[in-house]
Amino acid sequence: MWSHDNSTVLSLICTRIVAAAVIVCAFFVPGIVGYYTNSQYNGREAIAPSGRMQVTAGIYVCLLIALFILYMLDRLLSNIRKEEIFIPQNVSYLRGISWACFAMCVPCLLVSVYGSQIFLFIMVAAAFMGLILRVVKNVIESAVLIKEENDYTV
Repeated sequence: MWSHDNSTVLSLICTRIVAAAVIVCAFFVPGIVGYYTNSQYNGREAIAPSGRMQVTAGIYVCLLIALFILYMLDRLLSNIRKEEIFIPQNVSYLRGISWACFAMCVPCLLVSVYGSQIFLFIMVAAAFMGLILRVVKNVIESAVLIKEENDYTV
């Protein structure tokens, strides 16, 4: 029978697999950027050769931010697995993840200027995710306050 703990463990495993994939992808960034620098899209270069260094740097920054998000998510899921849900530390993790999503918008915008416009879509998605996480963070933060009040009352 599938349980809450199984779901949390599966999420932890998936988070760690994605983190490993992000690290592996980092080794292929120069090759991928090189490929798109030499390819054509609608009659023009997908990435301008003059922007190759900026695109590569922007993608590396995105990968670093993604690793930070995955680390914070791993810590959050570890707390949930220990049944420590409504604690201030989890609020901090959600706050960090949401700000990291907003931070992801900056390199995505820069990469979209020098390279692929698909990064504009990624930027909007990251901003939207950051906004949703801010709302969830506020809900969890309120729940933490209610829990603390109830702990002192009893």
